[in-house]
Amino acid sequence: MDKQAVLEKIKKCLALSKSANEHEAAQAMKQAQALMKKYEVDAVDIALSEVSEKGGDRKMAFKLAMWQWGVAKMVADIFGCESYKSRKTMMFYGLGNRAEIAAYAFDVVYRQISAARREFLKTCRARKPSNRTYLADQFCNGWMMGAWSVVKAFEMSDDEKAVMADYKGKKYPYMANAVVRDAKSPELDGSAAMIEAIVKGQAAGKKVQLHHAMNGAEGVKQIGERK
Repeated sequence: MDKQAVLEKIKKCLALSKSANEHEAAQAMKQAQALMKKYEVDAVDIALSEVSEKGGDRKMAFKLAMWQWGVAKMVADIFGCESYKSRKTMMFYGLGNRAEIAAYAFDVVYRQISAARREFLKTCRARKPSNRTYLADQFCNGWMMGAWSVVKAFEMSDDEKAVMADYKGKKYPYMANAVVRDAKSPELDGSAAMIEAIVKGQAAGKKVQLHHAMNGAEGVKQIGERK
């Protein structure tokens, strides 16, 4: 029997150990303890088995701008997950089905901010490509500020935080820091155009709408932008 099958069997026994039938509960607990001893499984292993991972469908560039990382961070915080990038995929991990929900939500929110960025560029007066990228990034930074002002992070319990920390420590002990694409424009830094881009982004970001839907990806199909 592989470890995952063992863990599932132990969890099933532990669930039965909560039965109102005292004899059944005692037998289930005894079986769970025997399995844990036989296969050298401890409570931490059982807790970590509750963590799942899911990647978003969108293919990401190697270097991401701060706002792109910001979208992943915001979605992860809202749905009680952590995020990282594996090659071109933004990954989420969390307890239960949270990762699945977060991955779906990431794709939805990323489409929203990308569409808003394209609309901004249509009216952007800058002609130089580097300046346009800089202002569009500032717009997206503002969008994230606006979005954060209307959403709320999911509050994980101390036990959940401990499980997530143990999971990261065991599975990704050497995770490297992200490489960030930083668009610069000395001529526009601190300018009225930069401030205008941020303000427009904030206004657009406040239209985002997210729900704490924790019952599977079907529950987040309502995620969208308020009209």
